[in-house]
Amino acid sequence: MVEFIIANMAPLMFGSLVLFLLFGYPVAFALAANGIVFGLIGMEVGLLTPAIFQALPERIFGIIMFRKRNR
Repeated sequence: MVEFIIANMAPLMFGSLVLFLLFGYPVAFALAANGIVFGLIGMEVGLLTPAIFQALPERIFGIIMFRKRNR
């Protein structure tokens, strides 16, 4: 099963994005959830390193501060 996921990661991501959108989730939330879910799956199967998610809080905080400064 792991080999199937590794070999077909892109089509699985596209299919899950379509399902999110068909369920009625907004596009921004569907893209974010899809990225986080498949990032976690990629870490579990060994395709990604955990360093990707270590920078996530800093990036989110930076985006929030940038938005506040430009209002």
